[in-house]
Amino acid sequence: MLLQALCARLGLRKTGNIHDLVEECVQGLRDKHWLVLVDEAELLPYRALEVLRRIHDRSGVAIVLAGMPRLPLNLNLKGSRGEYAQLYSRVGMALDLASRRKESETEDFSAILGSLLLNGEASGEPLAPEIAVAFRKHSWGNYRRLFKLARGVAWTSAIGNQGMSVTLIDRYAEMLIH
Repeated sequence: MLLQALCARLGLRKTGNIHDLVEECVQGLRDKHWLVLVDEAELLPYRALEVLRRIHDRSGVAIVLAGMPRLPLNLNLKGSRGEYAQLYSRVGMALDLASRRKESETEDFSAILGSLLLNGEASGEPLAPEIAVAFRKHSWGNYRRLFKLARGVAWTSAIGNQGMSVTLIDRYAEMLIH
């Protein structure tokens, strides 16, 4: 499934055995200077990680494995007795984003909120501080909740062209599932 998804993203043939699909991906990624991002990588079995290693080795593409804090400890990366050294030796670094969160939390939150409210388009108008505070309060530092809240508030504020307000954010936040 991983290889089929990667082939689909590259616009390549999605059928064949693992060797054929790896070849398709290698050829499709070679000289592209892409970055392959794999979310929830802590759930990948050893075989999928080994396929990613082969794609990296043969195409030169950079691969980022994103996941929960247990990802670097994942036995699929190291093996229970360190037997996956060939795979683990490719790991360049492990970055614990939670420990670095405070360094850029306010800037990141503002950038993400602005992007969500404007569908990724830039605007010359800064967001009113009380609006940003209300979103921060009701998102609880959870970006998935922020996405749901921002999407709902933006949609609701467009109804009747009522605009965005702290009251609207408060009311919409009450409707979200905790």
